[in-house]
Amino acid sequence: MALLKVGEKDRDGRQKRIEHTGRYLRASRTGGLSLRAQTRAAGINLTGNTNHGVRVSTRLAKNTQVAFQNGRFILRGRYGSDAAKFNLSKSGVTVSTKTPIGSFNWIRPGRSSAKIAGVQLRGHNAAAIQGVSGTGCLYTC
Repeated sequence: MALLKVGEKDRDGRQKRIEHTGRYLRASRTGGLSLRAQTRAAGINLTGNTNHGVRVSTRLAKNTQVAFQNGRFILRGRYGSDAAKFNLSKSGVTVSTKTPIGSFNWIRPGRSSAKIAGVQLRGHNAAAIQGVSGTGCLYTC
C-alpha cells in the first residue's frame, strides 16, 4: 500500500483520494484525524465516529438506506443505469451522470463532484470544473 494512497488508482483509473484509512483510524487532507468503530446486529448497523458522532442505519430496499445520525433522519438512494442515475434524499429526487472525472448533477449542480490528482472536489466548484474540463457531461452527453 502506497503512502497516503499516492499512485493507487480507483476502478476508473483515477488517483484514489489522498488519505490514510486504517481499520479504526482515518487521516484525510481536509478532515483531519478521526477514530471510528462499526458493528452490525439484527440487520442494524451502528457506527461511531469522533468527527461525525453516532449513526444507526439499515437498508430499506435495494440501494436505499435510512439512518439516524446525531438525532437527524437520513434517507439515501441511488438508482438507474450508468447514463443517468436518480438520487433520492429527504429534499427530493435529482438526476446525475457519471463522467471521467466525477459526477455531474443536472438538477442541483451544487451536488456535483470531481476528483483531480486525488483531490476530491464537491459542489459548485466541481460543477464548474466539469464544464471547463471538456470531459464533463456539458460537452459529451
